[in-house]
Amino acid sequence: MCEFCIKHGEGKKWYENITNYTEEVFHQVNSEKNLKSYLNNFYHSLSVEIEKASKWKKRLPRIYNLIVYPLVTKHLKKTHFGQIVPVEDVENILNNFNSVVRLPCICRKVTTGENKRYCLGIGMDLTHIFRDVPDFREFERLSTKEAKEYIRHLDVEGQTHSVWTFNTPFIGALCNCDRDCMAYRFQLKMQLGKVMWKGEYVARINPLQCNGCKECIKRCYFGAIKYDRRNIKCSVEIMNCYGCGICRTVCKNDAINLLDRTSVGQVVMNW
Repeated sequence: MCEFCIKHGEGKKWYENITNYTEEVFHQVNSEKNLKSYLNNFYHSLSVEIEKASKWKKRLPRIYNLIVYPLVTKHLKKTHFGQIVPVEDVENILNNFNSVVRLPCICRKVTTGENKRYCLGIGMDLTHIFRDVPDFREFERLSTKEAKEYIRHLDVEGQTHSVWTFNTPFIGALCNCDRDCMAYRFQLKMQLGKVMWKGEYVARINPLQCNGCKECIKRCYFGAIKYDRRNIKCSVEIMNCYGCGICRTVCKNDAINLLDRTSVGQVVMNW
């Protein structure tokens, strides 16, 4: 299990611990005033501050990697950190709530200029805060059934799912991301810091069922699938796998499944 599971999971996956979605935990680690300020500054942080950090890394890469990277990661673990979650676990999370709130995706607004609603507010009702934040006030409520249908649609579309804290361990958001997501760019493309854990799973491709069509390679955002020309098969580089599971939806032979990360010795500590 990841570090958060050990600290905040109470013996299970930390995002399965319903306590982490409650008002009680929110007020232990955050405040409405602080969250409102954070959300009001969110677009600026993604559009300006990340770009500044990228420039500093290009100028002083060794100093950034040795000193800044771990400090940034430490800060994010306390404030706004996420974890990849496969669709089955997302549905289990949603079963705990009567409704969710669909929100504008600020990441897409920064990277593409488009207003898309790929983010869900879950758990504690924060709509009274969203109403006071211009970037978030255009929200809509979904029933649990509607939310699960929406998530399934996004899974087929190729969006990875992840839960996010607003001061750890309080979980307030469920995001659905692709390469336009700032978390993806920040962690994998720019390598400015760690902002999310890999999932609690890794993918496995059954060679007996794989026909080498390579559709899973096109779908994977993390470079975790390779193709063997000699055997005409695909396989998973498990050290790179984030366990999102979206590769499964494009496999017509049902050759891909997810394994518990803790059952695969090579990646037990690879988060």
